[in-house]
Amino acid sequence: MGNIYNFSSLNGFNSFSTVELFLYSLFLLSIGSFISVVIFRTSSNLHNNTKELNILSPRSFCPECNHQIKILHLLPLIGFFLQLGKCKICKNKIPFFYPITEISFLLIGLLLAFVYGFGIFCFFLLFLFSIFYILFYLDLKYYYLPFSINILLIPSGLLGNTFFNIFVDTNSLIFNLSPLQFSLYGLLAGYISLWSVNFIFKLISKKDGIGGGDFILFGGIGSLLGPFSLGVILFMASLFGCLMFLISRKKHTKQVPLGSCLILGSICYFLIKNFELLDSFLVI
Repeated sequence: MGNIYNFSSLNGFNSFSTVELFLYSLFLLSIGSFISVVIFRTSSNLHNNTKELNILSPRSFCPECNHQIKILHLLPLIGFFLQLGKCKICKNKIPFFYPITEISFLLIGLLLAFVYGFGIFCFFLLFLFSIFYILFYLDLKYYYLPFSINILLIPSGLLGNTFFNIFVDTNSLIFNLSPLQFSLYGLLAGYISLWSVNFIFKLISKKDGIGGGDFILFGGIGSLLGPFSLGVILFMASLFGCLMFLISRKKHTKQVPLGSCLILGSICYFLIKNFELLDSFLVI
């Protein structure tokens, strides 16, 4: 099976029926709604909320008045507009984060189906987008990369590349790497590189400069995109970090969300690699 970079033609929507597209759109909105729940409950547990929440229980409720939300009002997008953007009981505004997340997943999912069709590439990238979306938001807002979600990138890279060659590129052929070696070397290079930088920093300053979640995240990215991608990704992440610092100096005076920057760098690397945007200037 060819890798994702060799997928040269747009699939388009011509091969899908109206019913298929409608059901797929509902699926995407539901995924977006679920991701919103994961982010809210993870961040609520982080900030000493009186309720210990998990993904499945208790039932969804208004965080202001604790009133349980009706099933009709839980429908993605529809529920937000039925309530006119406010809780029916306490009248507090529902954050726009929820409909924005649902719409984002709808648009990204449709774009992936348009480009790749209903195949392994489409659903694998949708799964990765879900993980990246959660990690990006939580790290950007709370400097937090939950282990249970972060760690999913590593088996995703190992399995996706070993069995489907999803991100295995021509560089692996030059160095005679198997798909499994491609992912393993990327995992080790990503984790050890940031760990080593932090180790040296800690020897000098007697404190950590990089969080452990960033080691795992960069290792997971390496397992997905391989060892040859990491230098470019780290460079791009540095640029995004500088940009974040300049834009919001008040919030990022002491630290920058490295995880969010690494995710942006990874997405940029994939777009450059996949659509050959800088082939005349970069060998990656």
